[in-house]
Amino acid sequence: MDASRTLEIEPATLCAYAAEVLSTLMADARIAAIGRDMTGPDLLALSDRVLQAYLDGHPKAPASKGRIGWGLADYEAYAPEFQPEIQLFWVAADRTACRLSLEPGLAEADLLADALDGPERARLAQACAARGADPATHLVVPVHPWQWDNKIALHFAGEIAAGRLVPLGTFGRGYRPQQSLRTLACADADGRLDLKLALTILNTSAWRGVPGKYMNIGPAFSTWLADKAARDPALAGTVILRERAGAFYPHPVYERIADAPYQYREMLGVIWREGIASRLGPGRSALMMGALLKADAAGRALVSSLIARSGLAPEAWLERLFDHVAVPLYHFLCRYGVGFIAHGQNVTLILEGGVPCGVALKDFQGDADLVDQDFPEAADLPEGVRETLLRRPAAHLLQHLQTGHFASLLRFVSDALLRSDGLPEAAFYGALARVLRRYHARHPDLADRFRQFELFAPTVPRICINRVRLSLGYSDSNLRPVPRLGSPLINPLHRAEASIPREAGTGHDDRAGIQAGARAS
Repeated sequence: MDASRTLEIEPATLCAYAAEVLSTLMADARIAAIGRDMTGPDLLALSDRVLQAYLDGHPKAPASKGRIGWGLADYEAYAPEFQPEIQLFWVAADRTACRLSLEPGLAEADLLADALDGPERARLAQACAARGADPATHLVVPVHPWQWDNKIALHFAGEIAAGRLVPLGTFGRGYRPQQSLRTLACADADGRLDLKLALTILNTSAWRGVPGKYMNIGPAFSTWLADKAARDPALAGTVILRERAGAFYPHPVYERIADAPYQYREMLGVIWREGIASRLGPGRSALMMGALLKADAAGRALVSSLIARSGLAPEAWLERLFDHVAVPLYHFLCRYGVGFIAHGQNVTLILEGGVPCGVALKDFQGDADLVDQDFPEAADLPEGVRETLLRRPAAHLLQHLQTGHFASLLRFVSDALLRSDGLPEAAFYGALARVLRRYHARHPDLADRFRQFELFAPTVPRICINRVRLSLGYSDSNLRPVPRLGSPLINPLHRAEASIPREAGTGHDDRAGIQAGARAS
């Protein structure tokens, strides 16, 4: 409010943003209430899908839970902090209009069996028969119940009247909403598929639909990534949560309007994705990376509790973290030209005894791009993937890592460890620098790529995520908002290396070990 004149924010924009902040405060009050007695060990004892009810959202976004379009009843029914169990609404969709993509060997019946037990599948089949929805002509797909009530039943009324879209009702298991709201995890059984469902509300600067653009490539691209992770020794411990299937029903009118706002073109879609529980070995647990920042009832961050449990010194624990998260992200970039926007909600840490031992990556439809060069290591990309994904310059993909992961997540982990353990920022980034330089030294064949994707430059671009909404306002657009550039930031990796002293009187540089890769190149 105080800065609105200086920032030249329009009154309507300021009011809408204030509404998002106030909505976030309401959600935060609920999160504080349910977690007021929870210690770090209490929170870490919860499964990943249950813990997400207690988390605070993207730390870089003050209005991280704006959820424009929801009222209190919607919060209570569908927001993770209210811990609901959501039963899916199902529709039968005309196959000639649908886009369906299945992983090889996966049948539609497998998807139904994952979400519905035998009696519920029989009840669903009866509903299809009663409404004339023949499985030969109609595909049965789940819809978020809020989306059905508020969007599909209204905007697709013509399709419903024509029998091309047939409402069937509510069936099946209960699901828990996750931090992203549109992702639902089965509430009562590990190992089942997660569902990502279109949810046309404005949250964290974007409408949360499911775009049809990527639907045909989802299973093929995620299988390709999983194959690279399985075969490349540098990606040992990296798990790709595969998108096993996807379905999308385009709106018959909005799809034909040139430059229609994207919220109208992403209303009816679903992605079936592997859940993390299905990929964990014995004795291992999963923790969404954003949970590292969560403070327990005593104000201690979960990352601090994990380090204490592990028995490792903080910097040794951090090196394990960076080896298993930052290095795979950077390796995918340098070896294969794939850049992930790896924030706190689509990266999951795999732990054993509190020690990082792997990472799980997800959300490849919109949060992964390709470099605008043809790397030979990516020559075997499946048909259609290269043509569908955005091709970006190396500097832009590097920003996916520096802004999406380092600035939007790791800097907050560093701050949490400073507050909880007194660990200086220089020690945090010194650990990251050592890990990355060791990675450089192990891969001299990638020296040219390391120069393309230079992580140790003196400065890095400042990507202003929050400024976008304040300058653009809340009018609709056919594209998601693009962040603005601000003044450059001092690169903490460069500063961490520059601060390492030489040994007095010997002329020996203590940086030699972590800079070996740079000299080899």
